[in-house]
Amino acid sequence: MITGKKMISAVSAAALTALILIFSSCATIEQTPSGGTAEVSGSSEPLFYATGSGETSIQAINNAARNAVRAAAEDLLGGAASDGQQTELEDFFISVKDIEPFIVSGSQETLESRSENGFYYHMGFRINLDVLALRLADADILGGQIDGREGISYRLDDQKRPAVKSAAENKTSTPQPVAEQTQQVPVEELIPEVTAEELSIIRDYLDSLTYMVFYNTDTETDAYLSRTAVLSANRYLEEQGAEYVDLSQIERIKEEQRIVYEEETGEVVSMIQWIAHKLNADVYIELSLNTSSRAEDRKYYGSASVTLNSYNASTAQGLGSSTYQTIPPAFSRVSEEDALSNAVSSAVFNAMDDIVDSVENETAKAASEGFKYNLILMNTEDSKQIRDFEKKLEKRTRNVKRISYSREESVFEVYLIGDISDLEDLVYDTTETIPGLEGILLVMQRGNSIIFDTGM
Repeated sequence: MITGKKMISAVSAAALTALILIFSSCATIEQTPSGGTAEVSGSSEPLFYATGSGETSIQAINNAARNAVRAAAEDLLGGAASDGQQTELEDFFISVKDIEPFIVSGSQETLESRSENGFYYHMGFRINLDVLALRLADADILGGQIDGREGISYRLDDQKRPAVKSAAENKTSTPQPVAEQTQQVPVEELIPEVTAEELSIIRDYLDSLTYMVFYNTDTETDAYLSRTAVLSANRYLEEQGAEYVDLSQIERIKEEQRIVYEEETGEVVSMIQWIAHKLNADVYIELSLNTSSRAEDRKYYGSASVTLNSYNASTAQGLGSSTYQTIPPAFSRVSEEDALSNAVSSAVFNAMDDIVDSVENETAKAASEGFKYNLILMNTEDSKQIRDFEKKLEKRTRNVKRISYSREESVFEVYLIGDISDLEDLVYDTTETIPGLEGILLVMQRGNSIIFDTGM
């Protein structure tokens, strides 16, 4: 006879045996996308490897992750489905702004990285196939393991870990970019003849420069890529903490005030210089761009050659030029447009680094000769008195040039390391030592021009 206690134990043992059989069968048998049951291999979070490049390390890593996810998507779909939906896949990955949901948190590993000319990463990532398959199915991209049904377990094999070159091999085998390099020279070495106070003024002036970048409209480069290049240049300036004119302001004035430009200038100066002066830019940079692209086995390559020419916005004096070409080409698994965009951004960032150094070098040297101001004295009947004023003012500035003289007014160009208020103070101090000019009065100051009445 079986007691109650023993009966409970026997039932429990039977139930436990049944559960073990159920779980053991689930561990080896799963439903396949085509229906039925079959043994499934691989992982739902497989490891994929890919490369990425960009002007920042974060951008390069994100591009590597995006390329790894793209490769996993193509394997999920299978060769035929993937080949037949390349346009749909490109549109899908262009629409994906955040690649992080497809990556298993903490799974990334770096095989190789470089930062000589922009950033390059070769990395491995574990891909969340459930999230990727769901998003592809929602976009009606189907095939292979993705048939739109619910409850499917998606699996792929880990990719074989690729061999990577040593740092020494990379250094010798990677072609170097074509670029003209301008070394940034410390201001005190460029202009050793200035005083400590003048050096401080020049440094402050360099830090306050406002830039304006616009593309050369005479070239036949795609307008979208030209605008991308200008926006990349402005992003570089923003990261450096420099002031710049927004592209939309330039385009608006260029469109709305062409007639005003022609009436004011007679087209003697370029429209870009006129706009730069109108928007109070100190420096304008003209950007010329050439691009090319190619596709091989669903891999996309883009090359960009950018030339930057910089000018003083007031005088149009050249402040240097810079050229950069992407060698090797930028790579993308998304599209040729993506590869070109990456190439343009990389080329512009490198060229801007060079041109800004050139601008600051040339501007510092010009500033050491003094900033130019226009000085007008009204009622200058006594020519000897005005000549005395000119000689005394010259001793306290970098240079003074008399442009014209009449009994009604005298016009001078004054070169001074200082601002317009410093010139105003110098005029008062100088006239105090000249009999008859002690009562001089300020009439008007606008920009770099200042007008006084001698009171004579």
